[in-house]
Amino acid sequence: MLKKKYFITGLASMIIMASIAVMPMNVQAAENAKEYSSKEKISFEIRDSKDLAILSRELDRFIAQKPNSTEKEQEKHLISFMENGGLNNQVSPRSVGDYLPGVSNLTPPERKLAAKHPVQAIKVYDIGKQAESKTIEVYGRNGWLDNSDAFRHCLWNALMKQAIGVSAAEQWATAHEYNSRGTDRAMDLYNNRIGRSINVSGRSLSSIVSLVKYKVRYGSCRRVVNGALVPTDGTGM
Repeated sequence: MLKKKYFITGLASMIIMASIAVMPMNVQAAENAKEYSSKEKISFEIRDSKDLAILSRELDRFIAQKPNSTEKEQEKHLISFMENGGLNNQVSPRSVGDYLPGVSNLTPPERKLAAKHPVQAIKVYDIGKQAESKTIEVYGRNGWLDNSDAFRHCLWNALMKQAIGVSAAEQWATAHEYNSRGTDRAMDLYNNRIGRSINVSGRSLSSIVSLVKYKVRYGSCRRVVNGALVPTDGTGM
């Protein structure tokens, strides 16, 4: 009888210990679910280039009022602007047109970066628009899987490196490729990396464009021909 009592007592202790061990996991799971749910309900998520255009206009307005503000102060203002519904029922000062060819909605990683760094997001996509414009100047079009595509990505990353640093530029460029696959993705990631390898310190826009043209013309970048990655050349330039 005494042995049975000890067995029951020991069993009860084990059950209590197991419950204590499981409890933090259940609490953590509940907290994670709560956090995920709250993230899903965020009212100031930056969804697309239209939202970025609205933020760009608001940033211009804020800087006009406070020209000596720091980037940290600017980001704090934009986050407050979004928290107070600034992205809702706003008319974009620009069209919903892409900042980069074929892109209107941001990828999930881009949305995450944009929510954390709205000022950086504006810079990144304004630079993307600039890279698109320069590509049309050089090639007459913004193509896909060709030399012009390689040029655009290479230039975009070189200019991002100059504006926000190489580490942040890599984060944004990689986030942008979240939905791409196969040789398309491989080509873009390759050309992005070449762009970030360019020494842009103290260089003008025209100088950086010339360096990117050189990279493309003499085969440092990649394009796709018959489904395979091959070196770029001067065709179409």
